[in-house]
Order: sequence, then C-alpha cells, then structure tokens
Amino acid sequence: MSAPAPGDRPRVGEFTWDTVANVWWWSDDLYRLYGYEPGSVEPGLDRFLQHKDPRDMSQIDAVFTRCLQEGGPFSCYHRINDARGGHKTVVAIGFGRRDAEDTQTLEMQGYLIDVTAAGRESTEATLQVVLESRAGIEQVKGALMLVYGVDADAAFALLRGYSQVYNKKLAAIVSAVLVAFAARDDATSITRAELDRMLWDAANS
Repeated sequence: MSAPAPGDRPRVGEFTWDTVANVWWWSDDLYRLYGYEPGSVEPGLDRFLQHKDPRDMSQIDAVFTRCLQEGGPFSCYHRINDARGGHKTVVAIGFGRRDAEDTQTLEMQGYLIDVTAAGRESTEATLQVVLESRAGIEQVKGALMLVYGVDADAAFALLRGYSQVYNKKLAAIVSAVLVAFAARDDATSITRAELDRMLWDAANS
C-alpha cells in the first residue's frame, strides 16, 4: 500500500461520536488523514487517541472532557502520528450536542483540518487577502494564544480552520469575534469555553 503524494493528502476529515451508544463514524478523508484506507479499520475512541502525539494528550483530554461534561463548541490545535509513520499538525473543531434537559452530551461532531506542509501555501495566500485586517487578526490571535496557550502559528491555524470548514471569510470571523470582545465588560477574563463559543458563533452567523 503506497502512501499518497503530499499534494493528494486530504485537507479535512469529519467525525461523529454517538456518546450514548459509543459509536463512531469517520469520513473517508479522515481515514486517509490518519493513514488508512477508508473502512479498513474500526473507528473508536481508542483508535482516535492512539494517533495523538503524547505531548498534546493533556490538552486533548481537557477539551474532550469539557465537551462531554458541558457540550457546546470545541477546538484544539495538536499533532498526530498517522498509520504510515507520518507526522501531521491538525486543527480539530466541532460541537457537542446536549439532550433536551441539558444533562448529558449525546453526540460530538467535528472536523480535523490538516494544517501541515500542504496547508502552508494557502495560509500565506489567506494572509495576503486579509492583510487589511491585520490589526484585528493580531488582536484575536493574541487572545487565542493567551487562552489556549498556543503560539502565533497555531492561533492563526485555528482561525483558518474555522474559515475553511464553515466557508466563512477569515476577516468576517475576526470582525465578529472583535464585536463579541467589545460587548464584554472585561475582555481579559475570557475562558476557553467562552472563546470557543465566540469562534463558533462567528463562523456560523
């Protein structure tokens, strides 16, 4: 089984996790992103986690635990090791759907966006397009860096991931998040859950 050429590597994979029945579904592109042929392995939490870089496991565990306990939007920038021995950097974004009584998270649905080498050229192109919004982007990136504990590249990758998955211009997402910042009495006390919600609302408005 030969590895796909870098230019053929899928950019976005999708997953759902029925947390009640403990049933997972992966899109064909998510299988490929993890280095598998579609349908060749059974998706599940153990397999999902086995490909995560050990250095990022604590933050992944924190994100998943919060989503299971509270639901709502989530995001996570991290590294994975695929089944072919490759190493990739990805952004996971999605949403945890709660039951009507808000007592448990019934389903987690999300996307995994490959932001490694194949995405660098498009990142640079996106930066050029939104250059006029540089000040706003830097402000939102700064908030992401502070709240999520990531560097500038990871913060921008998170923003670009939302833009790509939800087909929303990056400048529009940044603008909406800045409006949400301005509506707060103290924008310096934003929590991760609150920032996830701001990004989700901005991308889906």
